[in-house]
Amino acid sequence: MKDGIKKYISTDSKGIDLLNKKMIRSLIRWKGFPYVFQIALLCFFLMLIIIGWQVYTPDGVNDKLFAKSNIVTLSIWGIWWPLMIWIAVTMGRVWCIVCPLEFVSNIFERIGRRIGVRQKSLKKWVSDGAVIVFLYALIQLLISGFHLHRIPAYTSFFLVGLLTTSIFIGVFFKNRTFCRGFCPIGMLLNAYGRGGVISVRASDGATCKECTGKDCILACNKNNFDSRSCPSLLNPPKLNSNKDCLVCGQCIKSCKPDNMQLLLRKPFNRNDAREEKASVPLTLFIILVSGFVTYELTTEWKTAKEIFLVIPNYFTRLIGLNDWAGIVKGIWTIGVFPLIMWIILGFSSKLKGKKTKLIEVWRELVLPTVIIISAGHLIKALAKLNTWVEFLPKSINDLLGENYLTLTFSNSNIPKPITQASVISIVGIVILIVSLIYSFREEKIIYNSFFNSHLLPKVMLFILFLVLVIGIGLK
Repeated sequence: MKDGIKKYISTDSKGIDLLNKKMIRSLIRWKGFPYVFQIALLCFFLMLIIIGWQVYTPDGVNDKLFAKSNIVTLSIWGIWWPLMIWIAVTMGRVWCIVCPLEFVSNIFERIGRRIGVRQKSLKKWVSDGAVIVFLYALIQLLISGFHLHRIPAYTSFFLVGLLTTSIFIGVFFKNRTFCRGFCPIGMLLNAYGRGGVISVRASDGATCKECTGKDCILACNKNNFDSRSCPSLLNPPKLNSNKDCLVCGQCIKSCKPDNMQLLLRKPFNRNDAREEKASVPLTLFIILVSGFVTYELTTEWKTAKEIFLVIPNYFTRLIGLNDWAGIVKGIWTIGVFPLIMWIILGFSSKLKGKKTKLIEVWRELVLPTVIIISAGHLIKALAKLNTWVEFLPKSINDLLGENYLTLTFSNSNIPKPITQASVISIVGIVILIVSLIYSFREEKIIYNSFFNSHLLPKVMLFILFLVLVIGIGLK
């Protein structure tokens, strides 16, 4: 074992090499890939910034309804975000292929280098995700306290902030630093995407070993615009995990022996490496996300939401912090509640007599557990798409949502959900059961046992989410 990582070899098939499909192979090897797609999305982001600039919720109008009817908030928070969660869990980090922020950072890294800026390397504590944990928590507090996700102007400012950050980081840092240490969703993609079915892997280890060019890792190739060595400083021939690979295709393009594959595989492939312990930043991030996902599920069931918010609402009234009620709710959601929950889960794991520190128990527990957490997130994303996507056709015809708003304000013309809440509940139950099975399977692969100290906390979390998902059908 090295650095807490084990590789488990099996006789499972590697999967289907998508590069054997002529159309996919031509696309990946095309010099315009992935830049054309990144530029197209960048233009879309810029369009949303312009449309949403200085557009606020009209007085007396429900901000959630306005958010659904405005193309800016609808596109980012009602469609892109739920779809991104589904893509991350099922296919890994493929969003990174077309991410416009990676393109902006890439371009400005080149500009910084061209004008002579002494670009810095990423510190380890940053690459481990400490800044991303802070940024994700800050965004959640802005959503809770200031309704970032419901006001087009705030969403516009948010997109400007992301673009500005990617430009600054690109100029002053090197080696894809924005993606590796500052992307607000980078750690979410890292955690959720490990079991994705899309992977880049070497076809034959012997071929890579005998390769004399080493173009996929050669330092002098990393500044090429196309056919670069890995921009994320990974070693493509030795890739055995999806957590850091951005599937940019550069190693596929640069490989002279044509030995790199783009594989479609089974979820949580047995050939991949497994970490027995997560890093401390990743552990804290998953704990934070677990609180957020729990709250998001309660919002689909009024009774559960009221119960979840009893303590922060009481505290707000007691101290007289009505103007800061959203911030208090946010602190409870991503701080206090998940801390309490994970103290309970951690000590339930220690019932088998483990004498290790609680943080060490958490580090062992979070990676098998994040499968269940991501399932909860999938269900919430599905429920959100169900109630938001029907607003899209009319919002496209009314980009600011102003004319459409006058029709929906009376609640007489609000689009109906795609399907009934009970259907979402049933699908959600199936997703949760599948996630529990995969979580058990991961334990079996790593520890060769289903019945270990992680069993009880995982079942407890599963039951909590199961109750909330059943409640979706009761609202």
